[in-house]
Amino acid sequence: MNEASPFDLQALGAAAAGPRAILRVLHVLGHLSDHPEGCTLAQLCDALRLPKTTLFTMLRTLQAAGHLHAAAGVWRLGPEAIALGARMAASARHAFPACAMEALEGLCRRTGETGILAVLTADGMNCRYVAVVESESWLRFSVERESTRPSYATGTGHAMLAWLAPGELRAILARVRFDRITDKTVASKRALAAALAKVRADRVSTTDSGTVAGVLSVAAPIFDASGRVMAAISAGGPAARMTPQLATIQRAVRGAAEDVSRTLGLVGDWPAVPAQVAGP
Repeated sequence: MNEASPFDLQALGAAAAGPRAILRVLHVLGHLSDHPEGCTLAQLCDALRLPKTTLFTMLRTLQAAGHLHAAAGVWRLGPEAIALGARMAASARHAFPACAMEALEGLCRRTGETGILAVLTADGMNCRYVAVVESESWLRFSVERESTRPSYATGTGHAMLAWLAPGELRAILARVRFDRITDKTVASKRALAAALAKVRADRVSTTDSGTVAGVLSVAAPIFDASGRVMAAISAGGPAARMTPQLATIQRAVRGAAEDVSRTLGLVGDWPAVPAQVAGP
C-alpha cells in the first residue's frame, strides 16, 4: 500500500474538517520553516496539495496576524511565527531531560542494555549523566545519575565533541589532560581526532572500554531546534554481549537520538551535515 503524503489529509474523513484546517495551517508554517528563502503561492499549492483559493485565504489570514510576510509574490515566515517557534523550542529545551525519558526507556527495552542521557559540563571537559535507565540483566553497566566522566574518554563525550563548532572543540582540546584510564582509553589529541572523525562518518560513537574495561558504549548526538548539539544518548553494557548485535544497537541509538532531537524542535537533517563540521 502506498504511503500518503504528509500533507494529504483526506484520510481524516469528512467529520474532521476542523482538524484538517488546523493541520493545514501547521503544514504551511512547517513547509515555510524548511524553506527560509520563501515560496510562491504556486509552489505552496504544489507542495501542500491545496486549492489555490483556499490556500491564498489562509495565507492572507496568517499574514494579517503577523505569522507570514509576503514580498514580490514570495511568502516567508513572519515575526510572530518565528517568535512562537523560538518560545516552543525554549520550552522543549527547558523540559530536557524529562522530554527524552520515553525515548531513553524505549532504547533500554530494545537493546536490553543500560540507557544514558548525558550533557557536557560548562567547560566541555566532562560528561554529566542527567538520566539513567538501567538494564534488567543481572550483568549490566551501572552509572550514577549526576556523576561525571572525562569527555575525551567516553562514548557520550565523543558523540557531543564530534559535532561542536571547530572553535569550541579547539578550546576544549587546548585544556585537556589525557590520562589512560584503561588500556583502550583515547589518550592523545591525534587519537581523539581520529575517533571524532569516525563518529562523524558513522553518525554514532562506538567506544570500547573508554573508562571501564569490558564495557561498550554506543552513543549518538542530540540537537536542539537551532541545530546545536546539546546532549547525547547511549546504550552501554558488556562488550561481549553487545558486540554480536552491534549494528542493531547502533541503529536503535541513532533512532533514539533523532527522536529526542525532533522533540526538541530540530528540523532538517539529523545529525548536522558532516561537511559543516571540522575536525580538531
